[in-house]
Amino acid sequence: KQWYQRRVRGKEEERKAKEEQERREHEEYLLLKESFAVEDEGQEALDEEAQRNLLLEFIDHLKTRKVVQLDDLGAHFNLKIHEVVERIESLQEEGVINGVIDDRGKFIYISEEEMKSVVKFIQQHGRVSISDVAAASNRLINLEPVDS
Repeated sequence: KQWYQRRVRGKEEERKAKEEQERREHEEYLLLKESFAVEDEGQEALDEEAQRNLLLEFIDHLKTRKVVQLDDLGAHFNLKIHEVVERIESLQEEGVINGVIDDRGKFIYISEEEMKSVVKFIQQHGRVSISDVAAASNRLINLEPVDS
């Protein structure tokens, strides 16, 4: 009987020691966790002028490259894909840029002159199908990068 009680006490002491060890480790973890400062998912806060310059660089990048993969654009400007799409759509709504986002994740920039030539084609030919416009677009819209 005494042997059994000693064994139970020994197991109880082991359990308490293990709980105490886990509690200390958890406290150390919490202290370590507090020592790290997390700042807005790794993005640096930019002042207004730096943001404006970055936006101008973004626009210039679209205009000079003509055809850009959205994920490459995001990587280049440290943006998530949905942020790239939102920025492009916002710039299009403001009339700053023209273009299309295709189903393969590319943005195709269309200059004002190219847009006018597509409009002129449609006006000259009257009623045209989408396939006619697409075929003509290959002639009317330059997809090669532009030298800056």
